Amino acid sequence: MLMGETVVVDYRGRVTLPREVRSAPGVRPGDRLRVSTRGDRIVLEKVEDPFETLERLLGGLRFDREARKRAEEAAIEEAARRWGVAREGPGGD
Repeated sequence: MLMGETVVVDYRGRVTLPREVRSAPGVRPGDRLRVSTRGDRIVLEKVEDPFETLERLLGGLRFDREARKRAEEAAIEEAARRWGVAREGPGGD
């Protein structure tokens, strides 16, 4: 882990992540990062696309829009069942 690296915040609030910081978690251009605070610290966490993860696990199998929609609905239904929460809106209660 890179320690003590200093970056500068520009006038638009942007910073450039040093190469060593980007390469450690495999951050590439276009990746999404979640920004949060913990006390007086700013934390960046890489956000994985669940569909890309699923496609990688299934050997590159691609999902079309309709298959993704059905998979999302099934996941929401399962989460609601596990947590005992009723769904609202279309397809819910």
